[in-house]
Amino acid sequence: MIKISKGTVLLFIFIIASPMMLASCAKAVETELFVHKSPDFTLTVPKWIDQKSKNPNSVLWRVPKPGLSPALEVTVTDLPAGWTYKDTAPAFKKGLERQWNGTDVIIVYDKEFKLTDGTPAYEFEVKWNYEMWPGRSYAVVVFKDKKVIWACATDVFWVGDKLKQYPRSLTLK
Repeated sequence: MIKISKGTVLLFIFIIASPMMLASCAKAVETELFVHKSPDFTLTVPKWIDQKSKNPNSVLWRVPKPGLSPALEVTVTDLPAGWTYKDTAPAFKKGLERQWNGTDVIIVYDKEFKLTDGTPAYEFEVKWNYEMWPGRSYAVVVFKDKKVIWACATDVFWVGDKLKQYPRSLTLK
């Protein structure tokens, strides 16, 4: 009799389920405007389900269904003295390792860019593992009023342009 490993069975289930997951992600998502005061900013966000984050600085964390990815999280932290945008991706990496027990965390890219309103900002993408699951996180970071605004989208395997649109919609007031 042929022995089949648990890994092979999981891979088979994933291959069979992938088209169904992709089809469900292709549906149009209803959105709304998230408004934050002090610092003042807005963000277009999906009308998903609000969750309670492990991060005490989180002002918004949403997922389409509890326990599922993708996820969108917005945090606001104090701006450390002397910090530049170049410090944000390494700090995010450390946070994944500490808060989420992330392993094999790699900064895929990080660069300065401008928000649609012309505000200087920073974006980066991080590849990491959570237990046996591969993850990707994409973040847009802006400094305002001695605060750091982090808008981050996380998903399994990759973060596509449809998900990146939410952090990129960040607008300062």
